Amino acid sequence: MKKTIAMSLAAVMSAAALAGCSGGSSAPAATAAAETSAEANGAAGVKDTPGNARVVKFGNSGAIGEPAPQTCQEFCDIVNAKIGDRYYFEFYPAEQLGNETTMLENIQVGLQEGMMCALDTLATYESDLNILSMAFAFDSYDNMIDYLKSDVAAPIWETLDGQGIHVINFEFQKNPRIFFANKELKSPADMVGMKYRIPNLPIFEKNARAMGATPVVVAWSEYPFALMQGVVDGGECSKDSYRSAGLYESAKFVADVDYAYPVEQICFSTQFWDSLSPEDQKIIEDAAAEVASHHSERTLDQWNKDKEWLISEGGVTFCDIDRQAFINAAAPLGAELQSEGFFTTPDLYDQTRQFNQ
Repeated sequence: MKKTIAMSLAAVMSAAALAGCSGGSSAPAATAAAETSAEANGAAGVKDTPGNARVVKFGNSGAIGEPAPQTCQEFCDIVNAKIGDRYYFEFYPAEQLGNETTMLENIQVGLQEGMMCALDTLATYESDLNILSMAFAFDSYDNMIDYLKSDVAAPIWETLDGQGIHVINFEFQKNPRIFFANKELKSPADMVGMKYRIPNLPIFEKNARAMGATPVVVAWSEYPFALMQGVVDGGECSKDSYRSAGLYESAKFVADVDYAYPVEQICFSTQFWDSLSPEDQKIIEDAAAEVASHHSERTLDQWNKDKEWLISEGGVTFCDIDRQAFINAAAPLGAELQSEGFFTTPDLYDQTRQFNQ
């Protein structure tokens, strides 16, 4: 059954690509990635689809067993229990529909309907979202959420809708981001000259330089090896990824600074979303809100277990840090980014200060 569905999906995607070639140069590449992944892996958890239901393809890049795919499957199951006779959600984890960039392109050109990924991933489409990854832009998770729900952030969602991406929920809390290295980190003084891994994104380079570190671009998949070989001395990530990605094996000193508060989000094709009735939209939104609370609880609980294990069995040292020193090092960053026109909203950093009061 899974193989048959995967082959059928590939055929449908091929036909959709031919019909939608005028939508942009990304469509053929997105189609090829989605076809190859679907043929190779099939859909996870696919059951017999009700005869008259429209199949809704929902993707995530995480591997089965990680928190995000678990949440996505729960979300799809809840929706299917309520409107599965009309819209049947099939979940594809582990990049079966392509990586996050490809899946977002798929959504824009109609090759899939929905996905979950980190909200700051969408900064490619709306640069105001870069402030979510800026070091110490927000004092807490709640302050950041207050900003995202405010009128100040309203243009973000309008911009994304205009590009074919409709976000329905961004409250899937991850653990805050930390610094770590192969040496003790008590303050930014310990990061001066440190070879610091970053993804190929400007905001992470800005963060690294603010701390005095030397940024080195390394792909996420190569991160553990780069640490092992000394290509980089350390870097940053969300707390949950520090253990799960094996980064602790070569970089055993952690500065638990909580410098940013990443969240996952669920989004759909704007065209698909607008085709739904208000009643069905509410059912889907309510399901997302329900699983968001479960996701956040699981994530926080897992970190408590991970931290205990890292100390007792992983040989990790959580450094006695001067957190204010890290905050002070990042203090000029907001004005610097604004002066460079880094954000869509020219005075965005100044406007977000109200949410930390």
